Amino acid sequence: EMCIRDRLTIALGGMTVAIIVGYASLREMSLALIVWLLIMSGFRWVGMIFMPGLPDLSLDRILLVWIIVIFILRTVVQGKRLPGPYAADAILLVNTVYVLIQMQTIGSADHFHHWVLSMLTPFFGFLYGKYTVNRDPELRNLMLFFLLLSVYYAITSIAEHFKLNALIWPKTILDTDKGLYHVGRSRGPVLHPPMFGQLIAMLILVWFFFLARVRAAGPRLALGLGLGVLGLGFLFTYTRGPWVAAIAGLMFMGVLSANLRRVIVLVTVVAVLAGLLGAMQAADTEFLQERLSNTNTIENRLGFLANTLAMVRDHPVFGIGYFRWLDVLGEYNRTHFIPFYGMVRKNMAAHVPIHDIYLGRLAEEGIVGSILQWSFYFVIFRAFLAKWRRGVWSRWFDRDMM
Repeated sequence: EMCIRDRLTIALGGMTVAIIVGYASLREMSLALIVWLLIMSGFRWVGMIFMPGLPDLSLDRILLVWIIVIFILRTVVQGKRLPGPYAADAILLVNTVYVLIQMQTIGSADHFHHWVLSMLTPFFGFLYGKYTVNRDPELRNLMLFFLLLSVYYAITSIAEHFKLNALIWPKTILDTDKGLYHVGRSRGPVLHPPMFGQLIAMLILVWFFFLARVRAAGPRLALGLGLGVLGLGFLFTYTRGPWVAAIAGLMFMGVLSANLRRVIVLVTVVAVLAGLLGAMQAADTEFLQERLSNTNTIENRLGFLANTLAMVRDHPVFGIGYFRWLDVLGEYNRTHFIPFYGMVRKNMAAHVPIHDIYLGRLAEEGIVGSILQWSFYFVIFRAFLAKWRRGVWSRWFDRDMM
């Protein structure tokens, strides 16, 4: 146990860091957002104080409160009018409140912590990003942060794969009893291989963003090498969903710009040549072959689909309740007959969690939740089309395009 001196040192150190971050973030609005995103990128447990009977005191919650305070100061106290349009804000607000009410009525209040993390926190993050982080220097800082974060992810993933434990931090990653652990799959500081893969998939797009804009040969070479290392770390998560998501994202980026198309084609050619020359031999393992095969995968996904549709049939409007999929799965899981496929065994979907954010959400939050979700997508896509048609893509940094 820590002595009083150690506790005092930690407390004073934390207060000092808080004062510095607070002062700096008031002068540079992107800093608080970057620190918050860093904590949410796998470091929530650093400095967490467990409080039985109360919400645990963690850095991400402290930063969230700070972001809310800054947002209020800049809008209410300074009397600044929030620029429109407000459709996306309204949809997110209604969705956040709807899920809270649904959770308290037909769901379970035990999932309040999940609601804070997956609903309330992103809502305020969205407001903060939209109304306070919109100048070119702030957006540049944000993109550079994503670049550096992805370098750390790449090193950590590769170190995990080759068991280079000295390069792995935090050491919690090495504790297989914490988080989700699968032999052979890198899981990073989030302690979850699929989530780690998804984060890297999103960050890969940032590298292509810079590659399509940097003209100097030296920086382009450095970005190309860094992208190759990140791609290797991405592969070692062995997560198929993010692989597909990254490919889809790159294809869409290729539609946007001729520069991006050239970069994507060049990187693809280099990757194919590297594979032909044996550079990917370290990744070509039996585990990779298992991940690429469809053994049992189609059957348990079909079982998930059948169970989902049965839940939607019984609870179409408001769903089964927020975060209650696994709670009610036992009531619906059985042997199903799927047209054009055949029988899906009961055991194949017995422990399959939600594998998507569409059907699973429809089951848990009902038609109401899905309408709110797709309405938000529609508003964002419509704004994107308007920007694209005006040629905003030619700018280095445009928040809405990014």
